[in-house]
Amino acid sequence: MTLSGIFEIVYRLAHKTGMHEGTYMVTQTGTVFLCLAAYSSSIGFAISPALVLLAIVSGIVGMMTGWSHIYAIGRGPVAVTSSMRKLGFIVTALLALIFLNETLNAQRVAGLLIASAALLIIGWAPGAHNRPHPAIFISLVGVGVMTFFHKIAATAGTSITVFLMIQSGTAHIASHVACLQSGGYKPNKRLIGFAMLSGGMISLSMTFGMYALRHGDAIVIAPILQLGFLIAAPVSFLLFKEPITQHKLVGLSVGTLSIVLFATGG
Repeated sequence: MTLSGIFEIVYRLAHKTGMHEGTYMVTQTGTVFLCLAAYSSSIGFAISPALVLLAIVSGIVGMMTGWSHIYAIGRGPVAVTSSMRKLGFIVTALLALIFLNETLNAQRVAGLLIASAALLIIGWAPGAHNRPHPAIFISLVGVGVMTFFHKIAATAGTSITVFLMIQSGTAHIASHVACLQSGGYKPNKRLIGFAMLSGGMISLSMTFGMYALRHGDAIVIAPILQLGFLIAAPVSFLLFKEPITQHKLVGLSVGTLSIVLFATGG
């Protein structure tokens, strides 16, 4: 949760150095792959063919999720962009309800309705400069689907780090393809440094997140994993001097309430 809030701040700092999203994604996903390969080498590489396929699909979704997230962070206020993406737990909850037979009690139904209200409040704030870039909606759905995939893999008894290694390797290959199609590589030293930093944090964040999903319901764990925006939002207000409006505060408060209702609705 903490790491997911911090690496979004790294994204914004990288944009201020003149980020090229394609090059950033290639470097970031490559760093994630190398970190996870190092973790996996110490615990073995046990995984089933079915989960290899799921990891590949998850990697493609992950590349699209990461690119749209980075793109949106550079073109909208960090606080609202981060909080919008974190509401992807709605997608995870619905998938877990349908396919994993997890329960949705009255408190979680209330949380779902409040989260939907938060999407409307945050996504359609008055004034274009207060709204997240529309690309964040792709990231919102993508992160929800990926968390659901992680839940399936985590409870299948497979090696978590190997699953994530295959996922990140697939995302790395897909990032190369996307980068070449969008004009080629445009690296610079600061961009590479930020990308490697965020890649290391993402590898740890995903690993810890999957271990948490192994031992709890996705409907409970997914919202908790998304509380990182409680770090990203205050830091963005202080570090990037983003304006604090009543509308933003209401949206952030409503989003937080929805997550708390989900996480505590036993």
